[in-house]
Amino acid sequence: MSLRLVLNHYLAGLRERDELDVLLPELLEAMGHTVISRPQVGVAQAGVDIVSTFAEDGAHEEVFLWVLKFGDVGRPALVAGPQAIEPSVREACTDFAEHRLDAVRRALPKRVVVVSNGELRQEAQALFTGLVDQIERYHRIRVEFWGASELTPLIEEHLFDEALLLGPAKSDLRAALAGLEDTEAAVHRFVRFVDGCLTAPAEAELRTPAAHTRDFLRRCAAAAMGFGVLCVWGRTENNLKPGAIGGDYLVLRLWAAAAARGLEGEPAFVERFMAVLGAHLDGLDEYFGKVREVLLSPRELVGYRPNHVFYTQLLFEELGRLATFLIALQYRDAPAAPRQGALGFLHEVLRAHAAWRRPVLDEQSIDLALVFVALLRAGDDAAVRGAVQELLRVLRWVLRKQEFLPVDSDLLEDAIATQITRAAPPDAFFENSNFVPMLGAVSALIGDEALFTQVRELQPSLEGVTLERWWPSAALETFTGSGQNMTAVGVSQTLDGFRPTAAEEARSCREPPEHAAACTDFRWHGTPAEMLVAISARLHRHPVPTWLLSLAVEEGARLRDAEPTTGGEVGAGVPAA
Repeated sequence: MSLRLVLNHYLAGLRERDELDVLLPELLEAMGHTVISRPQVGVAQAGVDIVSTFAEDGAHEEVFLWVLKFGDVGRPALVAGPQAIEPSVREACTDFAEHRLDAVRRALPKRVVVVSNGELRQEAQALFTGLVDQIERYHRIRVEFWGASELTPLIEEHLFDEALLLGPAKSDLRAALAGLEDTEAAVHRFVRFVDGCLTAPAEAELRTPAAHTRDFLRRCAAAAMGFGVLCVWGRTENNLKPGAIGGDYLVLRLWAAAAARGLEGEPAFVERFMAVLGAHLDGLDEYFGKVREVLLSPRELVGYRPNHVFYTQLLFEELGRLATFLIALQYRDAPAAPRQGALGFLHEVLRAHAAWRRPVLDEQSIDLALVFVALLRAGDDAAVRGAVQELLRVLRWVLRKQEFLPVDSDLLEDAIATQITRAAPPDAFFENSNFVPMLGAVSALIGDEALFTQVRELQPSLEGVTLERWWPSAALETFTGSGQNMTAVGVSQTLDGFRPTAAEEARSCREPPEHAAACTDFRWHGTPAEMLVAISARLHRHPVPTWLLSLAVEEGARLRDAEPTTGGEVGAGVPAA
Protein backbone atom coordinates (compact mmCIF):
# COMPACT_ATOMS: atom_id res chain seq x y z
CA MET A 1 0.00 0.00 0.00
CA SER A 2 1.30 3.46 -0.92
CA LEU A 3 1.67 5.60 2.21
CA ARG A 4 1.65 8.70 0.03
CA LEU A 5 -1.79 7.79 -1.33
CA VAL A 6 -3.08 7.32 2.23
CA LEU A 7 -1.59 10.66 3.30
CA ASN A 8 -3.40 12.36 0.43
CA HIS A 9 -6.69 10.97 1.74
CA TYR A 10 -5.72 12.07 5.24
CA LEU A 11 -4.98 15.64 4.17
CA ALA A 12 -8.23 15.87 2.22
CA GLY A 13 -10.16 15.06 5.41
CA LEU A 14 -8.53 17.75 7.56
CA ARG A 15 -10.32 20.83 8.79
CA GLU A 16 -8.45 24.14 9.02
CA ARG A 17 -9.03 24.65 12.72
CA ASP A 18 -7.82 22.11 15.31
CA GLU A 19 -6.44 19.82 12.59
CA LEU A 20 -4.49 21.49 9.75
CA ASP A 21 -3.26 24.23 12.10
CA VAL A 22 -2.01 21.55 14.52
CA LEU A 23 -0.31 19.49 11.81
CA LEU A 24 1.63 22.32 10.15
CA PRO A 25 3.70 23.44 13.20
CA GLU A 26 4.62 19.79 13.84
CA LEU A 27 5.76 19.42 10.24
CA LEU A 28 7.72 22.68 10.31
CA GLU A 29 9.59 21.71 13.47
CA ALA A 30 10.42 18.33 11.95
CA MET A 31 11.80 20.19 8.92
CA GLY A 32 14.08 22.26 11.15
CA HIS A 33 12.03 25.45 11.42
CA THR A 34 11.84 27.39 14.66
CA VAL A 35 8.14 28.07 15.22
CA ILE A 36 7.73 31.56 16.70
CA SER A 37 3.93 31.67 16.98
CA ARG A 38 1.08 29.23 16.47
CA PRO A 39 -2.57 29.79 15.50
CA GLN A 40 -4.67 31.47 18.20
CA VAL A 41 -8.45 31.37 18.15
CA GLY A 42 -10.11 34.76 18.52
CA VAL A 43 -6.89 36.76 18.12
CA ALA A 44 -6.48 39.13 15.15
CA GLN A 45 -3.30 38.02 13.37
CA ALA A 46 -3.28 40.26 10.29
CA GLY A 47 -3.75 37.34 7.91
CA VAL A 48 -0.89 35.24 9.36
CA ASP A 49 -1.57 31.98 11.20
CA ILE A 50 1.97 30.76 11.94
CA VAL A 51 5.38 32.43 12.02
CA SER A 52 8.63 30.49 11.78
CA THR A 53 12.28 31.09 10.96
CA PHE A 54 14.59 28.81 9.00
CA ALA A 55 18.14 28.90 7.61
CA GLU A 56 18.59 26.47 4.75
CA ASP A 57 22.00 24.80 4.31
CA GLY A 58 23.91 27.45 6.20
CA ALA A 59 22.25 30.34 4.38
CA HIS A 60 21.00 33.46 6.14
CA GLU A 61 17.94 33.05 8.32
CA GLU A 62 14.58 33.74 6.69
CA VAL A 63 11.18 34.57 8.23
CA PHE A 64 8.24 32.46 7.03
CA LEU A 65 4.68 33.80 7.35
CA TRP A 66 2.16 30.96 6.96
CA VAL A 67 -1.40 31.59 5.80
CA LEU A 68 -3.70 28.57 6.28
CA LYS A 69 -6.70 27.91 4.06
CA PHE A 70 -8.98 24.94 3.62
CA GLY A 71 -9.81 22.88 0.53
CA ASP A 72 -9.16 23.45 -3.16
CA VAL A 73 -8.51 27.05 -4.16
CA GLY A 74 -10.43 28.31 -7.18
CA ARG A 75 -10.76 31.83 -8.53
CA PRO A 76 -13.62 32.85 -6.16
CA ALA A 77 -11.74 31.62 -3.06
CA LEU A 78 -8.69 33.55 -4.17
CA VAL A 79 -10.27 36.99 -4.36
CA ALA A 80 -13.59 37.03 -2.45
CA GLY A 81 -15.30 35.83 0.71
CA PRO A 82 -14.27 35.82 4.39
CA GLN A 83 -11.47 33.30 3.73
CA ALA A 84 -10.18 34.97 0.54
CA ILE A 85 -6.47 34.44 -0.02
CA GLU A 86 -5.47 37.67 -1.78
CA PRO A 87 -6.50 40.02 1.08
CA SER A 88 -4.79 37.75 3.62
CA VAL A 89 -1.54 37.72 1.63
CA ARG A 90 -1.56 41.49 1.19
CA GLU A 91 -2.26 42.03 4.90
CA ALA A 92 0.57 39.65 5.80
CA CYS A 93 2.99 41.59 3.58
CA THR A 94 1.99 45.03 4.84
CA ASP A 95 0.53 45.05 8.33
CA PHE A 96 2.17 41.92 9.76
CA ALA A 97 5.58 42.06 8.05
CA GLU A 98 6.02 45.80 8.71
CA HIS A 99 4.42 46.26 12.14
CA ARG A 100 4.15 42.93 14.01
CA LEU A 101 7.66 41.56 13.77
CA ASP A 102 10.47 42.69 16.08
CA ALA A 103 13.23 44.85 14.62
CA VAL A 104 15.66 41.93 14.13
CA ARG A 105 13.18 39.76 12.21
CA ARG A 106 11.80 42.74 10.29
CA ALA A 107 15.23 43.14 8.72
CA LEU A 108 15.42 39.49 7.59
CA PRO A 109 14.26 38.18 4.20
CA LYS A 110 10.63 37.13 4.35
CA ARG A 111 8.47 34.58 2.60
CA VAL A 112 4.66 34.17 2.68
CA VAL A 113 3.44 30.62 2.15
CA VAL A 114 -0.25 29.88 1.57
CA VAL A 115 -0.96 26.35 2.82
CA SER A 116 -4.04 24.32 1.93
CA ASN A 117 -5.00 20.66 2.18
CA GLY A 118 -6.35 20.96 -1.37
CA GLU A 119 -4.85 22.18 -4.62
CA LEU A 120 -4.57 25.45 -6.53
CA ARG A 121 -7.03 24.98 -9.38
CA GLN A 122 -6.01 25.83 -12.92
CA GLU A 123 -8.58 28.61 -13.15
CA ALA A 124 -6.83 30.45 -10.31
CA GLN A 125 -3.20 29.84 -11.25
CA ALA A 126 -2.75 32.85 -13.54
CA LEU A 127 -4.31 35.20 -10.99
CA PHE A 128 -2.14 33.78 -8.21
CA THR A 129 1.00 34.14 -10.36
CA GLY A 130 0.09 37.79 -10.92
CA LEU A 131 -0.29 38.28 -7.16
CA VAL A 132 3.10 36.65 -6.54
CA ASP A 133 4.84 38.92 -9.08
CA GLN A 134 3.18 42.04 -7.70
CA ILE A 135 4.05 41.29 -4.07
CA GLU A 136 7.66 40.49 -4.93
CA ARG A 137 8.02 43.66 -7.04
CA TYR A 138 6.59 46.07 -4.46
CA HIS A 139 7.41 44.39 -1.12
CA ARG A 140 10.43 42.20 -1.93
CA ILE A 141 8.62 39.22 -0.34
CA ARG A 142 8.37 35.81 -1.98
CA VAL A 143 4.91 34.20 -2.06
CA GLU A 144 4.35 30.46 -2.51
CA PHE A 145 1.46 28.00 -2.47
CA TRP A 146 1.74 24.62 -0.74
CA GLY A 147 -1.10 22.25 -1.45
CA ALA A 148 -1.63 18.56 -0.77
CA SER A 149 0.84 17.56 -3.48
CA GLU A 150 3.59 19.59 -1.74
CA LEU A 151 2.64 18.60 1.83
CA THR A 152 2.39 14.84 1.25
CA PRO A 153 6.06 14.17 0.37
CA LEU A 154 7.18 16.51 3.15
CA ILE A 155 5.11 14.60 5.72
CA GLU A 156 6.45 11.28 4.49
CA GLU A 157 10.03 12.54 4.53
CA HIS A 158 10.09 14.44 7.82
CA LEU A 159 7.39 12.94 10.06
CA PHE A 160 7.59 9.35 8.80
CA ASP A 161 11.29 9.20 8.04
CA GLU A 162 13.19 5.94 8.42
CA ALA A 163 15.58 7.33 11.06
CA LEU A 164 12.66 8.19 13.34
CA LEU A 165 10.49 5.13 12.75
CA LEU A 166 13.33 2.64 12.37
CA GLY A 167 11.71 1.07 9.31
CA PRO A 168 9.41 -1.55 10.90
CA ALA A 169 7.01 0.98 12.45
CA LYS A 170 6.16 2.40 9.04
CA SER A 171 5.52 -1.14 7.80
CA ASP A 172 3.22 -1.73 10.77
CA LEU A 173 1.19 1.34 9.86
CA ARG A 174 0.89 0.17 6.27
CA ALA A 175 -0.20 -3.28 7.48
CA ALA A 176 -2.81 -1.76 9.82
CA LEU A 177 -4.29 0.26 6.97
CA ALA A 178 -4.20 -2.63 4.50
CA GLY A 179 -5.94 -4.98 6.96
CA LEU A 180 -8.76 -2.74 8.15
CA GLU A 181 -11.39 -5.35 7.29
CA ASP A 182 -10.01 -7.37 10.24
CA THR A 183 -10.40 -5.11 13.29
CA GLU A 184 -8.29 -7.22 15.65
CA ALA A 185 -5.38 -7.52 13.21
CA ALA A 186 -5.49 -3.80 12.33
CA VAL A 187 -5.44 -2.79 15.99
CA HIS A 188 -2.54 -5.17 16.69
CA ARG A 189 -0.41 -3.64 13.93
CA PHE A 190 -1.38 -0.09 14.91
CA VAL A 191 -0.29 -0.80 18.51
CA ARG A 192 3.06 -2.00 17.15
CA PHE A 193 3.30 1.18 15.07
CA VAL A 194 2.70 3.39 18.14
CA ASP A 195 5.24 1.43 20.18
CA GLY A 196 7.74 1.75 17.35
CA CYS A 197 7.25 5.50 17.21
CA LEU A 198 7.66 6.02 20.94
CA THR A 199 10.60 3.68 21.49
CA ALA A 200 13.74 5.77 21.14
CA PRO A 201 17.04 4.17 20.10
CA ALA A 202 19.52 3.60 22.93
CA GLU A 203 21.90 6.29 21.71
CA ALA A 204 19.18 8.91 22.26
CA GLU A 205 19.86 8.59 26.00
CA LEU A 206 23.33 10.09 25.44
CA ARG A 207 22.03 13.37 24.05
CA THR A 208 21.30 16.56 25.95
CA PRO A 209 17.96 16.78 27.81
CA ALA A 210 16.70 19.42 25.36
CA ALA A 211 17.54 17.22 22.36
CA HIS A 212 15.95 14.25 24.08
CA THR A 213 12.76 16.25 24.65
CA ARG A 214 12.67 17.39 21.01
CA ASP A 215 13.14 13.82 19.83
CA PHE A 216 10.31 12.61 22.07
CA LEU A 217 7.93 15.33 20.92
CA ARG A 218 8.72 14.48 17.32
CA ARG A 219 7.91 10.84 18.00
CA CYS A 220 4.62 11.87 19.60
CA ALA A 221 3.82 13.84 16.44
CA ALA A 222 4.54 10.80 14.24
CA ALA A 223 2.29 8.58 16.38
CA ALA A 224 -0.48 11.20 16.29
CA MET A 225 -0.14 11.51 12.53
CA GLY A 226 -0.44 7.74 12.16
CA PHE A 227 -3.60 7.80 14.26
CA GLY A 228 -5.10 10.50 12.05
CA VAL A 229 -4.29 8.45 8.97
CA LEU A 230 -5.87 5.34 10.55
CA CYS A 231 -9.09 7.23 11.30
CA VAL A 232 -9.36 8.76 7.83
CA TRP A 233 -8.62 5.46 6.09
CA GLY A 234 -11.04 3.67 8.41
CA ARG A 235 -13.73 6.09 7.27
CA THR A 236 -12.87 5.27 3.67
CA GLU A 237 -13.05 1.51 4.39
CA ASN A 238 -16.24 1.90 6.47
CA ASN A 239 -14.67 0.48 9.63
CA LEU A 240 -14.27 3.01 12.44
CA LYS A 241 -13.67 0.49 15.23
CA PRO A 242 -9.86 0.19 14.82
CA GLY A 243 -9.65 3.96 15.28
CA ALA A 244 -11.86 3.80 18.38
CA ILE A 245 -9.70 1.10 20.00
CA GLY A 246 -6.40 2.44 18.66
CA GLY A 247 -7.17 5.89 20.05
CA ASP A 248 -7.60 4.42 23.55
CA TYR A 249 -4.19 2.80 23.31
CA LEU A 250 -2.53 5.90 21.85
CA VAL A 251 -3.61 8.32 24.59
CA LEU A 252 -2.58 5.83 27.30
CA ARG A 253 0.77 5.16 25.59
CA LEU A 254 1.54 8.86 25.06
CA TRP A 255 0.95 9.64 28.72
CA ALA A 256 2.89 6.58 29.90
CA ALA A 257 5.87 7.51 27.71
CA ALA A 258 5.80 11.14 28.87
CA ALA A 259 5.45 10.19 32.56
CA ALA A 260 8.33 7.72 32.27
CA ARG A 261 10.51 10.58 30.97
CA GLY A 262 9.19 13.17 33.44
CA LEU A 263 7.71 15.20 30.56
CA GLU A 264 4.00 14.92 31.40
CA GLY A 265 3.95 18.58 32.46
CA GLU A 266 5.94 19.88 29.48
CA PRO A 267 3.65 22.48 27.82
CA ALA A 268 4.50 21.26 24.31
CA PHE A 269 3.58 17.70 25.28
CA VAL A 270 0.36 18.76 27.03
CA GLU A 271 -0.68 20.65 23.90
CA ARG A 272 -0.01 17.60 21.70
CA PHE A 273 -1.68 15.22 24.14
CA MET A 274 -4.86 17.30 24.37
CA ALA A 275 -4.98 17.60 20.57
CA VAL A 276 -4.75 13.80 20.21
CA LEU A 277 -7.38 13.33 22.92
CA GLY A 278 -9.67 15.75 21.10
CA ALA A 279 -9.19 13.89 17.83
CA HIS A 280 -9.91 10.59 19.60
CA LEU A 281 -13.12 11.94 21.11
CA ASP A 282 -14.19 13.23 17.69
CA GLY A 283 -13.56 9.74 16.31
CA LEU A 284 -15.59 8.12 19.09
CA ASP A 285 -18.44 10.54 18.46
CA GLU A 286 -18.41 9.54 14.79
CA TYR A 287 -18.21 5.84 15.75
CA PHE A 288 -21.24 6.01 18.04
CA GLY A 289 -23.13 7.98 15.41
CA LYS A 290 -22.55 5.08 13.04
CA VAL A 291 -23.47 2.22 15.43
CA ARG A 292 -26.26 4.04 17.28
CA GLU A 293 -29.19 2.50 15.41
CA VAL A 294 -27.87 -1.06 15.77
CA LEU A 295 -26.86 -0.58 19.40
CA LEU A 296 -30.36 0.60 20.33
CA SER A 297 -32.02 -2.42 18.71
CA PRO A 298 -31.89 -5.70 20.70
CA ARG A 299 -33.18 -7.53 17.63
CA GLU A 300 -30.29 -6.21 15.51
CA LEU A 301 -27.72 -7.03 18.19
CA VAL A 302 -29.08 -10.53 18.74
CA GLY A 303 -29.06 -11.06 14.97
CA TYR A 304 -25.39 -10.08 14.96
CA ARG A 305 -24.52 -12.17 18.05
CA PRO A 306 -27.32 -14.79 18.42
CA ASN A 307 -25.67 -16.63 21.31
CA HIS A 308 -26.49 -14.99 24.68
CA VAL A 309 -22.91 -15.20 25.93
CA PHE A 310 -21.50 -13.42 22.85
CA TYR A 311 -24.42 -10.97 22.70
CA THR A 312 -23.74 -9.97 26.32
CA GLN A 313 -20.03 -9.66 25.60
CA LEU A 314 -20.72 -7.20 22.76
CA LEU A 315 -23.22 -5.22 24.84
CA PHE A 316 -20.79 -4.74 27.75
CA GLU A 317 -17.96 -3.85 25.37
CA GLU A 318 -20.01 -1.02 23.91
CA LEU A 319 -21.35 0.08 27.30
CA GLY A 320 -17.79 0.36 28.62
CA ARG A 321 -16.67 2.27 25.53
CA LEU A 322 -19.64 4.66 25.74
CA ALA A 323 -19.05 5.21 29.45
CA THR A 324 -15.35 6.06 28.98
CA PHE A 325 -16.33 8.42 26.14
CA LEU A 326 -18.66 10.26 28.49
CA ILE A 327 -16.08 10.27 31.32
CA ALA A 328 -13.47 11.77 28.96
CA LEU A 329 -15.93 14.48 27.89
CA GLN A 330 -16.63 15.24 31.55
CA TYR A 331 -12.97 15.46 32.56
CA ARG A 332 -12.18 17.58 29.51
CA ASP A 333 -15.03 19.89 30.48
CA ALA A 334 -16.57 19.60 27.03
CA PRO A 335 -19.58 21.79 26.17
CA ALA A 336 -22.89 20.74 27.70
CA ALA A 337 -24.46 19.55 24.42
CA PRO A 338 -22.07 16.64 23.67
CA ARG A 339 -22.00 15.62 27.34
CA GLN A 340 -25.79 15.57 27.55
CA GLY A 341 -25.96 13.77 24.21
CA ALA A 342 -23.62 11.00 25.40
CA LEU A 343 -25.47 10.76 28.73
CA GLY A 344 -28.82 10.45 26.97
CA PHE A 345 -27.44 7.79 24.64
CA LEU A 346 -26.13 5.82 27.62
CA HIS A 347 -29.60 5.87 29.16
CA GLU A 348 -31.14 4.74 25.88
CA VAL A 349 -28.80 1.74 25.64
CA LEU A 350 -29.58 0.73 29.23
CA ARG A 351 -33.31 0.98 28.55
CA ALA A 352 -33.04 -0.96 25.30
CA HIS A 353 -31.27 -4.03 26.71
CA ALA A 354 -32.03 -6.16 29.76
CA ALA A 355 -28.85 -8.25 29.45
CA TRP A 356 -26.68 -5.76 31.38
CA ARG A 357 -28.58 -6.82 34.53
CA ARG A 358 -26.94 -10.28 34.44
CA PRO A 359 -23.20 -10.15 33.68
CA VAL A 360 -21.90 -13.39 32.18
CA LEU A 361 -18.26 -12.74 33.14
CA ASP A 362 -17.02 -11.31 36.42
CA GLU A 363 -14.84 -8.83 34.48
CA GLN A 364 -17.97 -7.21 33.03
CA SER A 365 -18.26 -5.52 36.42
CA ILE A 366 -15.49 -3.26 35.02
CA ASP A 367 -17.84 -1.94 32.34
CA LEU A 368 -20.66 -1.54 34.86
CA ALA A 369 -18.37 0.39 37.21
CA LEU A 370 -17.41 2.70 34.34
CA VAL A 371 -21.10 3.28 33.63
CA PHE A 372 -21.54 4.19 37.31
CA VAL A 373 -18.57 6.59 37.23
CA ALA A 374 -20.05 8.35 34.19
CA LEU A 375 -23.53 8.59 35.73
CA LEU A 376 -22.24 9.72 39.13
CA ARG A 377 -20.05 12.43 37.60
CA ALA A 378 -23.18 13.66 35.81
CA GLY A 379 -24.95 13.93 39.18
CA ASP A 380 -27.23 11.07 38.16
CA ASP A 381 -27.44 9.20 41.48
CA ALA A 382 -31.03 8.14 40.84
CA ALA A 383 -30.03 6.12 37.78
CA VAL A 384 -27.17 4.50 39.71
CA ARG A 385 -29.49 3.50 42.56
CA GLY A 386 -31.95 2.02 40.09
CA ALA A 387 -29.21 0.11 38.28
CA VAL A 388 -27.69 -1.33 41.47
CA GLN A 389 -31.17 -2.32 42.69
CA GLU A 390 -31.80 -4.20 39.44
CA LEU A 391 -28.39 -5.90 39.54
CA LEU A 392 -29.00 -7.04 43.11
CA ARG A 393 -32.47 -8.34 42.28
CA VAL A 394 -31.12 -10.49 39.45
CA LEU A 395 -28.08 -11.55 41.48
CA ARG A 396 -30.30 -12.81 44.32
CA TRP A 397 -32.22 -14.90 41.80
CA VAL A 398 -29.00 -16.25 40.27
CA LEU A 399 -27.61 -17.22 43.67
CA ARG A 400 -30.87 -18.84 44.70
CA LYS A 401 -31.07 -20.89 41.49
CA GLN A 402 -27.30 -21.55 41.49
CA GLU A 403 -27.27 -20.97 37.73
CA PHE A 404 -25.81 -18.39 35.38
CA LEU A 405 -23.18 -17.37 37.93
CA PRO A 406 -20.62 -14.77 36.73
CA VAL A 407 -17.57 -16.67 35.47
CA ASP A 408 -14.48 -15.61 37.44
CA SER A 409 -12.00 -16.94 34.87
CA ASP A 410 -13.40 -14.36 32.42
CA LEU A 411 -13.14 -16.92 29.60
CA LEU A 412 -16.01 -17.18 27.14
CA GLU A 413 -15.31 -20.91 26.83
CA ASP A 414 -16.01 -21.35 30.55
CA ALA A 415 -19.20 -19.30 30.33
CA ILE A 416 -20.39 -21.51 27.46
CA ALA A 417 -19.48 -24.66 29.43
CA THR A 418 -21.46 -23.58 32.52
CA GLN A 419 -24.39 -21.75 30.92
CA ILE A 420 -25.01 -23.36 27.52
CA THR A 421 -23.47 -26.80 26.98
CA ARG A 422 -23.53 -27.60 30.74
CA ALA A 423 -20.21 -29.41 30.31
CA ALA A 424 -19.19 -27.96 33.70
CA PRO A 425 -21.26 -27.46 36.88
CA PRO A 426 -22.81 -23.98 37.30
CA ASP A 427 -20.46 -22.99 40.14
CA ALA A 428 -17.29 -24.40 38.56
CA PHE A 429 -15.93 -20.90 37.88
CA PHE A 430 -17.49 -18.91 40.72
CA GLU A 431 -14.82 -18.97 43.41
CA ASN A 432 -13.80 -15.30 43.28
CA SER A 433 -15.83 -12.14 42.76
CA ASN A 434 -14.96 -8.51 42.02
CA PHE A 435 -18.58 -7.95 40.96
CA VAL A 436 -20.17 -8.18 44.43
CA PRO A 437 -17.56 -5.92 46.13
CA MET A 438 -18.09 -3.36 43.35
CA LEU A 439 -21.83 -3.27 44.13
CA GLY A 440 -21.00 -2.85 47.80
CA ALA A 441 -18.61 0.01 47.06
CA VAL A 442 -21.10 1.89 44.89
CA SER A 443 -23.92 1.45 47.42
CA ALA A 444 -21.72 2.68 50.26
CA LEU A 445 -20.17 5.62 48.39
CA ILE A 446 -23.56 7.05 47.40
CA GLY A 447 -24.56 6.71 51.07
CA ASP A 448 -27.54 4.43 50.50
CA GLU A 449 -27.74 2.41 53.71
CA ALA A 450 -30.73 0.31 52.57
CA LEU A 451 -29.02 -0.63 49.32
CA PHE A 452 -25.76 -1.44 51.12
CA THR A 453 -27.67 -3.65 53.54
CA GLN A 454 -29.00 -5.66 50.60
CA VAL A 455 -25.40 -6.26 49.48
CA ARG A 456 -24.36 -7.36 52.98
CA GLU A 457 -27.30 -9.75 53.13
CA LEU A 458 -25.88 -11.64 50.13
CA GLN A 459 -22.99 -12.98 52.20
CA PRO A 460 -24.65 -16.21 53.42
CA SER A 461 -25.24 -17.12 49.76
CA LEU A 462 -21.58 -16.48 48.93
CA GLU A 463 -20.04 -19.16 51.15
CA GLY A 464 -16.81 -20.38 49.57
CA VAL A 465 -16.57 -17.33 47.28
CA THR A 466 -13.58 -15.00 47.83
CA LEU A 467 -14.51 -11.33 47.58
CA GLU A 468 -11.74 -9.23 46.04
CA ARG A 469 -11.07 -5.54 45.58
CA TRP A 470 -8.26 -4.38 43.31
CA TRP A 471 -6.10 -1.32 43.94
CA PRO A 472 -3.55 0.13 41.50
CA SER A 473 -0.01 1.15 42.38
CA ALA A 474 1.54 4.31 40.98
CA ALA A 475 3.19 2.14 38.30
CA LEU A 476 -0.19 1.94 36.52
CA GLU A 477 0.53 5.38 35.09
CA THR A 478 3.43 4.03 33.03
CA PHE A 479 2.05 0.52 32.47
CA THR A 480 0.85 0.87 28.85
CA GLY A 481 3.56 -0.33 26.49
CA SER A 482 5.89 -1.29 29.36
CA GLY A 483 5.65 -5.05 28.79
CA GLN A 484 4.88 -5.61 32.47
CA ASN A 485 2.26 -8.01 33.75
CA MET A 486 -0.84 -6.52 35.35
CA THR A 487 0.12 -8.13 38.67
CA ALA A 488 3.10 -5.76 38.81
CA VAL A 489 0.96 -2.60 38.90
CA GLY A 490 -1.77 -3.45 41.39
CA VAL A 491 -2.72 -5.11 44.66
CA SER A 492 -5.64 -7.52 45.04
CA GLN A 493 -7.24 -7.19 48.47
CA THR A 494 -9.26 -10.07 49.90
CA LEU A 495 -12.30 -8.80 51.79
CA ASP A 496 -13.44 -10.47 54.98
CA GLY A 497 -17.05 -9.50 54.30
CA PHE A 498 -18.36 -5.94 54.34
CA ARG A 499 -18.20 -3.27 57.06
CA PRO A 500 -21.24 -2.89 59.38
CA THR A 501 -22.38 0.43 57.89
CA ALA A 502 -22.29 2.19 54.52
CA ALA A 503 -20.23 5.02 56.02
CA GLU A 504 -17.54 2.62 57.25
CA GLU A 505 -17.47 0.75 53.92
CA ALA A 506 -17.21 4.04 52.04
CA ARG A 507 -14.24 5.03 54.21
CA SER A 508 -12.49 1.72 53.44
CA CYS A 509 -13.10 2.31 49.71
CA ARG A 510 -11.13 5.56 49.93
CA GLU A 511 -8.18 4.18 51.91
CA PRO A 512 -5.82 2.03 49.84
CA PRO A 513 -4.02 -0.89 51.50
CA GLU A 514 -0.25 -1.19 51.81
CA HIS A 515 1.67 -1.13 48.50
CA ALA A 516 -1.28 0.49 46.70
CA ALA A 517 -1.60 4.13 45.64
CA ALA A 518 -4.13 6.80 46.56
CA CYS A 519 -5.57 8.94 43.79
CA THR A 520 -3.27 11.81 44.83
CA ASP A 521 -0.16 9.67 44.22
CA PHE A 522 -0.63 9.82 40.44
CA ARG A 523 0.76 12.60 38.27
CA TRP A 524 -2.49 12.75 36.34
CA HIS A 525 -4.45 13.63 39.50
CA GLY A 526 -6.33 16.90 39.22
CA THR A 527 -5.80 17.14 35.45
CA PRO A 528 -7.99 16.02 32.52
CA ALA A 529 -5.57 13.10 32.11
CA GLU A 530 -6.98 11.53 35.30
CA MET A 531 -9.71 10.04 33.12
CA LEU A 532 -6.97 7.78 31.68
CA VAL A 533 -7.52 5.40 34.59
CA ALA A 534 -11.02 4.74 33.18
CA ILE A 535 -9.64 4.10 29.68
CA SER A 536 -6.94 1.87 31.20
CA ALA A 537 -9.56 -0.19 33.08
CA ARG A 538 -11.55 -0.71 29.90
CA LEU A 539 -8.60 -1.47 27.64
CA HIS A 540 -6.42 -3.52 29.99
CA ARG A 541 -9.37 -5.12 31.83
CA HIS A 542 -8.41 -4.29 35.39
CA PRO A 543 -11.07 -3.35 37.97
CA VAL A 544 -12.00 0.31 38.37
CA PRO A 545 -10.34 1.71 41.54
CA THR A 546 -12.94 2.55 44.17
CA TRP A 547 -11.33 5.97 44.64
CA LEU A 548 -12.38 6.82 41.07
CA LEU A 549 -15.98 6.05 42.07
CA SER A 550 -15.50 8.23 45.15
CA LEU A 551 -14.19 11.12 43.05
CA ALA A 552 -17.20 10.70 40.75
CA VAL A 553 -19.57 10.98 43.74
CA GLU A 554 -17.80 14.18 44.86
CA GLU A 555 -17.93 15.67 41.37
CA GLY A 556 -21.63 14.81 41.03
CA ALA A 557 -22.40 16.51 44.35
CA ARG A 558 -20.47 19.60 43.27
CA LEU A 559 -22.35 19.65 39.98
CA ARG A 560 -25.72 19.37 41.71
CA ASP A 561 -24.82 22.20 44.08
CA ALA A 562 -23.71 24.41 41.18
CA GLU A 563 -26.46 23.48 38.74
CA PRO A 564 -29.61 22.02 40.36
CA THR A 565 -30.89 19.07 38.34
CA THR A 566 -33.88 19.59 36.09
CA GLY A 567 -35.26 16.49 37.75
CA GLY A 568 -36.69 13.11 37.17
CA GLU A 569 -35.82 11.94 33.73
CA VAL A 570 -32.36 10.57 34.55
CA GLY A 571 -33.75 7.90 36.83
CA ALA A 572 -35.81 6.63 33.93
CA GLY A 573 -32.64 5.19 32.44
CA VAL A 574 -33.00 1.91 34.36
CA PRO A 575 -36.65 0.97 34.82
CA ALA A 576 -37.51 -2.16 36.77
CA ALA A 577 -37.54 -5.28 34.62
